[in-house]
Amino acid sequence: MLNLLLLIFFLTCLGITAGWLAENPGNVTIYWFDYRIDTSFSFLLALALVATVVLSYTYVILRRIILAPSDFSERRGLKQHRKGLTEITYSVAALAAADIKSAELHTRRAETLLGRTPLTLLLSAQIARSQGDDARTRLLLDQMLDYKETEYIAARSLSDAASKQQIFPEALNMAERAHAINPKDIKTLLGLHLRLGQWQEAQNAIKRSIKKHRLSRNEARHFRSLIYITQGTQLLDTEQHDEAVKAANLAMKETPDFLPAVLFAVRTYIAVKDEAKAQKLILRSWAYIPHPQLASMYLGMISKQPKDVQMKQVQKLAAANPDSIESSLAVTQAAIYNKLWDQAYQTLQKVIVREESVRACHLMALIEQGISADANAGGKWFTRSQVAQPDPEWVCSACGHASERWSVHCPSCNEVDAMEWKKRQVKYAAA
Repeated sequence: MLNLLLLIFFLTCLGITAGWLAENPGNVTIYWFDYRIDTSFSFLLALALVATVVLSYTYVILRRIILAPSDFSERRGLKQHRKGLTEITYSVAALAAADIKSAELHTRRAETLLGRTPLTLLLSAQIARSQGDDARTRLLLDQMLDYKETEYIAARSLSDAASKQQIFPEALNMAERAHAINPKDIKTLLGLHLRLGQWQEAQNAIKRSIKKHRLSRNEARHFRSLIYITQGTQLLDTEQHDEAVKAANLAMKETPDFLPAVLFAVRTYIAVKDEAKAQKLILRSWAYIPHPQLASMYLGMISKQPKDVQMKQVQKLAAANPDSIESSLAVTQAAIYNKLWDQAYQTLQKVIVREESVRACHLMALIEQGISADANAGGKWFTRSQVAQPDPEWVCSACGHASERWSVHCPSCNEVDAMEWKKRQVKYAAA
């Protein structure tokens, strides 16, 4: 509607102007060399308008003629670009379907159409890795370092590869390069500093990430706790007990609710004969993170006390978290140790009603053997343990490897800070 009104307004103005010029044509005299030209102003204006239109069309035609070769090249390049993107799409789809040969074919076609680009290099590196060609993968990753778009992923991949080969200086160099590009990705760099015992460098990496606002306060506290736990473990293993205690206290200050920090601190206090502090820490922690290793250390510390004192102490522990199965299992273990078979049986029976786990079945087998004084009495419980619910373990979230003890690096894939206390997924074969 607005366009129609504007058109009507324009035509009206044009008509008024034409009418006015018709009533007032005016006279114009032009002297050109020996010629004299007499005409009206209206005719001269119309002639100028026609000349403007003719010159405009002439300019457009000449421009198209002059630019025709470059326009043709541009259209041809755009067509090639579209074909190249199509080949890349086919390559990605083939990789997703694990069709490596097809992916390689389409990637080569894309390189022919587009040349070497960061994306084609990335696809070629992924294909080479899928084919197990480590040398070609390394070559392509080195080339990817030259492109801003792929520098980070190339540096990260080269660092991981060097770590697996235990070439830690090279791995550290690439990890620092990756961290400089993405300060939030600190785990790889931190893991290498910890493996090499570079405690101050690890602290500096955390500070840089905080300064660039790539780490939250809680994340920074968690990573600093990992440093203190790893450093303290080495100090404890070399019997530098005073320094180990300092590391344990720092770890607990950073993350008082972090289970590995609690386990390390308790182990450290036991090593320096400060069992009172170790027991106090276990009792405090049991309320929110009951764990069998904490129970085992607690039972070990009270094992030399009289039977009735032991049971009172373990009941005190269980009272800190009465609804936890671990509390009942701790009482059961203490009762078995002191040969209180009836109490052990009654306590464990309540656990089995809730969850028949492998550990519960093994404990029930021991109770059956103790009650009957027959080593074969618990056979049925050992049999039932074969199909019982699995107990929680330290499981790597990256590769699924299970371990009895926590470590900052996964023993299988070397992933940093990936061990979680949980039940491993068990796959049963189809009948």
